[in-house]
Amino acid sequence: MSIRREIEIKLRLEGRAQYDKLCREMGTPADGWEQINHYFRSEDGRIPGEEGVIRIRLERGKAVFTVKLGSLKEGLASAQEYEEDWQGPLEQMPPPSTAMWDAGHAGLQALEQRSGRRFPLVWVGTMINQRRLYRTAEGLCMEVDASRYPDGEEDYEVEVETDHPERDRGFLEALLDRLDILYVPQPATKYQRFLQHLADRIVGER
Repeated sequence: MSIRREIEIKLRLEGRAQYDKLCREMGTPADGWEQINHYFRSEDGRIPGEEGVIRIRLERGKAVFTVKLGSLKEGLASAQEYEEDWQGPLEQMPPPSTAMWDAGHAGLQALEQRSGRRFPLVWVGTMINQRRLYRTAEGLCMEVDASRYPDGEEDYEVEVETDHPERDRGFLEALLDRLDILYVPQPATKYQRFLQHLADRIVGER
């Protein structure tokens, strides 16, 4: 189990053209991979709340069960993050549609204490993220994401994990400005955007 405070700068890119331009200007990425995010919540939908996330992420041949409790304001995210790797073979992991509860997960225990009750988890749905990693001259590890939601729509963002948010935000925004990339502070987490796309799809199907 890993428990840590995560601080990230999150900037939304204004459309596919800006994403393609940024990737083209940055050249060959240092790394790139796919992330499959399965999201969960309580049966009544109230937990983890608007500023949390309960997620199983599949990437690079492993699965990680994550609970995040935090906030996102003006493109700066701060969260307490609880992560635990699935220890068995991936083919033995329960399917995401199965109701799940792991009383030993510290993140779920924190949610239980916050809500004052124990709750079963239900699977909400899945989002696929394509991540490219670029290293900048200033030493930033810049993650450039293209996220596809259940309704087929995509959005694009840049993330930088940091211990020095003011300094590194200045470095990141100066780089994007120099490359003439259009961006705004990210107003919503991936999970919040996932829920909005899920709601839009449900409305569209009526």
